[in-house]
Amino acid sequence: MPLLEITSATAPKDIKSFTKRISATFSEFIGKPESLCVVTFTKVDSLLYSGSDEPGFIAKVGSIGHIDNDRNAKLTDAVTKVLEEELGAVHDRGYFVFTDIPPQNIGYKYTTFSNLIKQ
Repeated sequence: MPLLEITSATAPKDIKSFTKRISATFSEFIGKPESLCVVTFTKVDSLLYSGSDEPGFIAKVGSIGHIDNDRNAKLTDAVTKVLEEELGAVHDRGYFVFTDIPPQNIGYKYTTFSNLIKQ
């Protein structure tokens, strides 16, 4: 159930192509099947980073497990490279926020992941 939420004031030229590319990259580096991954992109009217409105981003990553320093660093590197290319947001113009979500806190298929894991 990994999810990646990207927010920026700069939109990619082709949003569908962008999200497909990010989804494949995200799946690879979070280490879970793309069939379970969710990727969203939200364009906001304004995003200030360090007091500047140059292209920037916030990337929120949530997952049941697979959140650790090595994986987070590699994922940050890979996704940032796509964001630099697609949004023009350079590597020091955004943050990644990682959350390891307990399985009982994610609902899916009429229940929670915690209950699905028990089956």
